[in-house]
Amino acid sequence: MLQFIRKGLSSPIALGILALVVVAFIITGVGDPFAGSATRQGVIATVGDRTISEGDLLRTLDTVLQTARQQTPDATLADLANDGAVGLMADQLVGRAAIEVYAESLGLAASDRAVGAVIAAIPAFQVAGKFDQDTYNRVISQQRLSDAQLRQDIAGDISRKALLSPLTAAMNMPAGMATPLAQSLVDIRRGGVALVPPGTVTPATDAEVTAFYTANRSRFAVPERRGFRYALLDPAQVAVTVTDADIAAAFAKDPARYGAAPTRRLLQVVVPDEARAKAVAAAAATEGFAAAAQRLAGFGAADIAIGEKSQSALAAETSPAVAAAAFALPVGGISAPVRSAFGWHVLSLEAMGNPARSLAQVRDTIRQELTARAAADGLAATVARIEEAAEDGKSFADVATAERLNLFSQPPVTREGASIDAAPLEGVPARLAALAFAQQPEDGITVQRLEGEQLAAIETTTIVGATVRPLAEIKQLVAELAARDKAVKASRARADAIVAAVKSGTPFAKAVTDAGLPAPQPLTGRRVDVLQQPQVPPLIQAFLTTQPGTTRVIGGMEGWALVHVAEVTPGNLAEAPGLVDAMRREIAGQLPNEFAEALAAAAEREIKATRNTAAVDAVRRRLSGAGAADPAS
Repeated sequence: MLQFIRKGLSSPIALGILALVVVAFIITGVGDPFAGSATRQGVIATVGDRTISEGDLLRTLDTVLQTARQQTPDATLADLANDGAVGLMADQLVGRAAIEVYAESLGLAASDRAVGAVIAAIPAFQVAGKFDQDTYNRVISQQRLSDAQLRQDIAGDISRKALLSPLTAAMNMPAGMATPLAQSLVDIRRGGVALVPPGTVTPATDAEVTAFYTANRSRFAVPERRGFRYALLDPAQVAVTVTDADIAAAFAKDPARYGAAPTRRLLQVVVPDEARAKAVAAAAATEGFAAAAQRLAGFGAADIAIGEKSQSALAAETSPAVAAAAFALPVGGISAPVRSAFGWHVLSLEAMGNPARSLAQVRDTIRQELTARAAADGLAATVARIEEAAEDGKSFADVATAERLNLFSQPPVTREGASIDAAPLEGVPARLAALAFAQQPEDGITVQRLEGEQLAAIETTTIVGATVRPLAEIKQLVAELAARDKAVKASRARADAIVAAVKSGTPFAKAVTDAGLPAPQPLTGRRVDVLQQPQVPPLIQAFLTTQPGTTRVIGGMEGWALVHVAEVTPGNLAEAPGLVDAMRREIAGQLPNEFAEALAAAAEREIKATRNTAAVDAVRRRLSGAGAADPAS
């Protein structure tokens, strides 16, 4: 609702970016633009002892584009650039870094132990519920991250949260401030709408075609294009041999994982003293384990159910003695009290779990897992050899021959994979086109992740600057557009004349009919009535945001709509119970974001961050095509 009021129901891509991405970058580092190795590109900002490169900005914009396409599938980087996303994302990258540097200057730097705890808790790095160093090394290698890079990123997240969370956790909005906003949602608007049809299309003269082309050069711009070479890398291509000895070793190393140990479904009560434990055990024998646990220890059903455990897993969680007592029980049996570091345990066997599985029963499962793991390791080794060869200055052709890779060459295309004289790229090649824009020819061969486990070695080979297509090549298209533009402008002049008449005091309905148009259709509505609608038509957006006594013109190539609001009368806020509280929650939910942005700006000033606005503008112009060279007509 707050966005409804502040943004006037408008929804261009740039505002969607602000809502979806900005605060995530500042507060949590989601989609961290500093992850991985930066390419050797121009610096767009310096924040303390850190630099933000053009490559950081381009990778961030690519992430934003993927997010924007979830709502607008045909969105392009040119759309984002024209809607202000380049400057917006540059601001957010600087703000995020500024908060992190400022937090560290206040002594809020994350300790190695805190970073290690976060890493250890990540499921992708665990085996059988515990952190596994080999798994960790393999996963970060597959993601092309170093241990230092990952730790630095996590440390930054911890620092930002340590600074922001205490400051924003309890923010609230007084009812007195929310009430006027809630009132504006129930106020009743009355007015009308009239349609001015498009004008008659007549052919444009050569002079009009040239003038239209000159005035709208950016519409005929071809953005920067890049050529590249690439080779695909896939774990499925790696030759792997898994022996019976390998399978047996894996089975022996992690029996719980492969079901080598039997399990039991258990109930458990833990109390601090032996006397109470004995009382629970005795009562459980007569009134049932759950009833005794509830009456004597205050434990509910969810508290006593510990699930299905192997003996080794239970021993690790409690003690070997507790596990031994549990596995000695018959179904329905109740143990005598057993002591551990946590207190006195009383257990009951609810049901037998899975029986132990033999090596023969899980051999195929283990073979598949080890094969996949070995293939991933082999792929990581291939990547390491490619990167080492690239650092030694070897050509892509030599690297491809040595690694037996199929090398493909792609003529110049835009970041989205579009070409002037060929069909647009799709699938993997289209994804690679975007990656080619994240590096420079001097960066040589790099290895980038695509989807899943697939990687690609890629080298940007050529850069063709943005240009405008010559008028001679597209004169027919320009002539058609110029003719339609004439008709649109004629229709707009008719609409503007009606608006001028209303401003001079003529009633809206009379001004419309005096212009030879049908009488306007009446409109009545409240803002609250459209709050839950996922998409609000532009005409209704305009009606609900136009000031009373004024007329707005909206539309375009299919004609123009005149939206007039005659009056706004107060609605009955009592008929919308809970609306004020909803507004308070809505505004309170926005306050941490607003505070984070303000703090980022203050931190930037405090640490004296510097920006290279020329570099940011160059990126914007290149992506939008605004920097295209003048063609010969």
